[in-house]
Amino acid sequence: MQSRFFIFTIDLMIFSTKKTIRVFCLSVFLLCSCAKIENADKNENSPENQTANGAAQTNNALAAKDDLEELEKIIKLPAAPEETTYREEDLNTLNKEQNANAPEKKRLTAVLKFSAADASRIVEQAVKHKPAQPSEIEAEDWFPAELIAQSQLSGDETLKGETFAADDFFQPPYARGNLTRIGDTNYFVLELSAL
Repeated sequence: MQSRFFIFTIDLMIFSTKKTIRVFCLSVFLLCSCAKIENADKNENSPENQTANGAAQTNNALAAKDDLEELEKIIKLPAAPEETTYREEDLNTLNKEQNANAPEKKRLTAVLKFSAADASRIVEQAVKHKPAQPSEIEAEDWFPAELIAQSQLSGDETLKGETFAADDFFQPPYARGNLTRIGDTNYFVLELSAL
């Protein structure tokens, strides 16, 4: 009888040892998994990642757009452009976070290509507000390829043209700016600002 009891005790010990090992392994696995999730959350909310996420959002905000319908909601267009590329920048994101009553500061840069007839009509109207003045504009990497190529041919990476008043394009919050016709093309660079 003692041998049966002894065998039963050994079987029970082996069974409980296997069970203990399984429970131990499962506990270690769960603890390691929880630690990885906690570290992932900490890293995601770290100052370095918040800065990187903010930079990514800024880059997205500064990405050039070509949606004419959206542009028509932002500014007045005296004629429908054949091509449009623009970028709008919020210049006081930090000020808005610190002071909700801070005036809105924005800048819009648009490259617009009009038909020859519309381009002539826009120039005629703009001259009524302010006479044309020779000017140079630095070509940006999001400008149409034709204008970038033209700026590279100039040797100084600028686009030469005539600048006019942009009064016919103003729509709140935009109340200041210039319209520059690039050389003898039908391309115009519109630069507007709000306060």
